[in-house]
Order: sequence, then C-alpha cells, then structure tokens
Amino acid sequence: MRRPSGRLARQRRPGWIAAGVTLTVLAVLTNVYLFQSAGHRVSVVRVARDVPVGQQISRADLDVAQVAVDAVQTIPAHQLDEVVGRQAAVGLRKGTLLATSQVTAQVAPQPGEALVTVPLKPSQVPAGLAPGWRVRVVFTPGSNGGHDATANGSPRRAGSGEVPAVVDQVGEPDTEGTVSVSLLVADAHSSTVARQAAAELVALVVTARRG
Repeated sequence: MRRPSGRLARQRRPGWIAAGVTLTVLAVLTNVYLFQSAGHRVSVVRVARDVPVGQQISRADLDVAQVAVDAVQTIPAHQLDEVVGRQAAVGLRKGTLLATSQVTAQVAPQPGEALVTVPLKPSQVPAGLAPGWRVRVVFTPGSNGGHDATANGSPRRAGSGEVPAVVDQVGEPDTEGTVSVSLLVADAHSSTVARQAAAELVALVVTARRG
C-alpha cells in the first residue's frame, strides 16, 4: 500500500488544524452561552407554606427563590414586603411561585358573600379538596324519604336544588372523623346552606380545581 507523499501530508495538515480550531471555538462559545443562560436568574417570591383562600398573608408564608428570567407572572423579591398583609385570592400551595393574580387587598367574604361551615363525613369529602376549589353544594334528601325532624319532632321537608360555592378552608378531622369545610356562598343562599348543613343534608360536587 502506497503512503501519501510528504507534500500531500503537509497539505492536509493545515486543513485539519483549521477544522480543529473551528470546533474548539464553537465549543467554547456554546459553553459560554449555556453558562450565561443558566446563570441569568432572578429572585422572586415563593409560597413557603399553604395559605387558605381569604387568609391574610404573613411574612412567614413567603420566601424567595431563584428562577430563570423567562419565568412569567411572578412577583420580584424586592416586592415581598408589599405582599405581606394582603389576602390570598386563591388557595396558595407551598413551593409554588407567587403570582400577582393570586393576592388581593380585599378581605373575604366580599359584599354579597357569606362564609358557611359545612360538616362532612370523611366519605363525603371529595378527594384532595383544597381551598380555592369551586364546588356545588347539592341538597340531599333525608333518610326518611326527604324529611328531617324539626325541634318538636314534626317532619320538615328538606331543601332541594344546589348552590355554587368556593372552598375557603378545609379543617382537620375531629375525634369522630368529621371534617369542617368553610364555603364562600352568595349571601342570599347562606341561610339555606347553613340549615341543610346542620341537618347533614348536603353533598359537595367539585366543578373546578384551583389554587
């Protein structure tokens, strides 16, 4: 097998060197770009612990996280003090980045709204129920064919229909396993929901998961 002449080898060698230099430069530029992209991060407000909808946000509820600059709908860390004292417009989850749309200066309940606490058995609580979820409060018939007893023992017709609501808070089960769920409902329906809840004639149907 013939070996390439010395002249041909010398002609090829500069080409190889040029190609190697080009690849090296490209690699360096790529690494510089990736380093700058990874290092170009900003400080934003993050939720440090769960906050129910409507609850006033304290400093202990917040911390700061470093994120990429293209993160959207975040609150800069230097505005953290402006968030303290506001209310959670939706249920806030630990570890999530806080957005301006998730906080409000208004206190729940708003005019025309009311907070009603509904006691539920564990089997009646929708799986994963959390503050901010939208639900329907459905009035159910009693065990005696749609009647429950009044204080003097006479039958009383159970309410019918349903009422839209937003979950405000979900309590821990008590010693009997009952879970108290606070709901934001229209004030016009609050008395009906309270009566039905006291008679244990309600069920919750989830319509939207939020928060």
